Amino acid sequence: MPLQILVINENKAFCDYLVNLLATAGHEVSCVQLYADALQAAAANRPAAIILEISTSDMGAVEMISRLQRAVETRHVPIIVISDVPELEFELLNLFDFLPQPLDTVRLAEDLEAIARGRKQSLPRQTETLGDDTYRLYSQYLLQESGLHFDRRNQKLLERGLLNRMAALKISSFEEYYHYLVLHQESRQELKKLLPFLTIGETYFFRYHAHFEALGQILAEKRSGLAQGERLKLRLWSAGCSTGEEPYSLAITVMEAISDWKKHDISILATDIDNRALKRAQEGIYSPWAMRVMEKRNLDRYFEKSGKKFRIRDEVKSLVRFAHHNLTSSTPDQEEQDRERFDAVFCRNVTIYFTIDITRQIIEKISNCLKPGGYLFLGHAETMAQISSRFERQSHDGSFYYRKKTAKNGIPTEPAPPRQPAPAKAKSRQEQTPAPVNTTAPAPASPQAVDWERLHLHAQELFREENFSETARLLQDILQHRPDHTGALILYGFTLANDGRFTEALAACEAALKTDDLLPEAYFLKGLVYEMTDRLPEAGEEYRKAILLQHDFVMAHYQLAQLYARLGRKKERLRELNNSLRIVAGLKAKAAIPYSGGLTRELFMDQLNKELAKAD
Repeated sequence: MPLQILVINENKAFCDYLVNLLATAGHEVSCVQLYADALQAAAANRPAAIILEISTSDMGAVEMISRLQRAVETRHVPIIVISDVPELEFELLNLFDFLPQPLDTVRLAEDLEAIARGRKQSLPRQTETLGDDTYRLYSQYLLQESGLHFDRRNQKLLERGLLNRMAALKISSFEEYYHYLVLHQESRQELKKLLPFLTIGETYFFRYHAHFEALGQILAEKRSGLAQGERLKLRLWSAGCSTGEEPYSLAITVMEAISDWKKHDISILATDIDNRALKRAQEGIYSPWAMRVMEKRNLDRYFEKSGKKFRIRDEVKSLVRFAHHNLTSSTPDQEEQDRERFDAVFCRNVTIYFTIDITRQIIEKISNCLKPGGYLFLGHAETMAQISSRFERQSHDGSFYYRKKTAKNGIPTEPAPPRQPAPAKAKSRQEQTPAPVNTTAPAPASPQAVDWERLHLHAQELFREENFSETARLLQDILQHRPDHTGALILYGFTLANDGRFTEALAACEAALKTDDLLPEAYFLKGLVYEMTDRLPEAGEEYRKAILLQHDFVMAHYQLAQLYARLGRKKERLRELNNSLRIVAGLKAKAAIPYSGGLTRELFMDQLNKELAKAD
């Protein structure tokens, strides 16, 4: 079936080549050579597919992809990229396909044929759920091929990741995508492209602050124990570093604890399975939202303002080396001389994706990399119970971490756990593949048939997990059909503020308040935006409005306390910290604090008590 195709390429010769190639195959093709005209042409022509070339000398096309995927008129159009920059294949994962140069014309024809058949034209609903049989297929496949374990508690996380990848490929059913995944695991590296969607990677600086305080004390003691003229050798590892907030927080901790750090041999290894996250980490540019618990003096000292965002300074970057690494496959360095070389390893909120058996294997590998007496920091939901006996638990300010047991006369104080058997082998591909399914694209649901409240709850879950890009995508869909949905407007405002788009965030607040002017969350968000843009008196007014409407709005009290600290009003700051503590103390055990970035009642109480102690 002939398709209407839009080619976007500033290289006229290559544009002409593609037009001739595709026209010969019977397609109707138009070419736009200026990026400034591309969006208008796409909106006017409504193509069935967009083909865009990215060359080494012209990376502006990457931004064009982002704009096409945000625009209402083109966000559902399949985009195929042709490029001589092969490393982009695993960074641009929201594409229909990525074709490296030299162009594989057979694969391009296969892509266009798939689009023409309509098998990948409809988007999956974000509320789609896995049936029992299909869930078992994915669970067994991912466990065998990647080591990732998705039990029933993590089924929503699995569904969300699959749906995001399916949306890029325009595949509408879980069964069809499973067949595609198995078929193209190697030929198109589909499994490698799926994995980044299955883990939660977004974080912020100094998350679980007590961990960094504990590490700072350990490092300061190491430095003070050196003989005069002795040089410290220090190796740290951030395993599962995501977009870099954790390893850069480690670097800042080092620089704060060891004032003469430049005189010593210090290195931080930061690894992750997601190449897109690693690229963002290496760029080192962050939104104000990522700095939300950072002290202002550290923000001023270790970052440079870059427009509405912040860029990590080069001296901080100099301590960190980034590398791609899969924890289930190996340790970062296999050479014997590199065993027991790390002083501390941060592997937080990573093992939650694995079975107990695989977690034991990972912890065993990490233990072998740690020096005797070295430290391991895990997430608050992770524990060594039934995992390893090679560590002893330590605690600091209500948080805990682990220290590798030292040896006596060369014999460990406790034996290492026995090697665990490998997970049971899953069924063969033929046994796993479901029966053929109807690949005809279903008719899209009408706006009236969509449960917008359910989608809004789903967006809230994504926001709590700090998956801001998918939150924004879902909220845009809601607001396109329900522009007066106040909950979606406010949440969208938070995602915009997180991205440094403060003017748009304020506009979302005003739109919500126009519908209902008694929304404490809207005033709270306005306060945050004003504070981030240094409009401090106005920020205080908005926080007070939020408190007036909801007296127990704890984060409004807390942010007001932080604002008073910036203004030097110590008495008022102390009052609001006490108000915050009183409200939090009345919550249920382990209750999550809204708009706190994932803090629980206990962790927030520890933080408040600590700040009050310093204030006194």
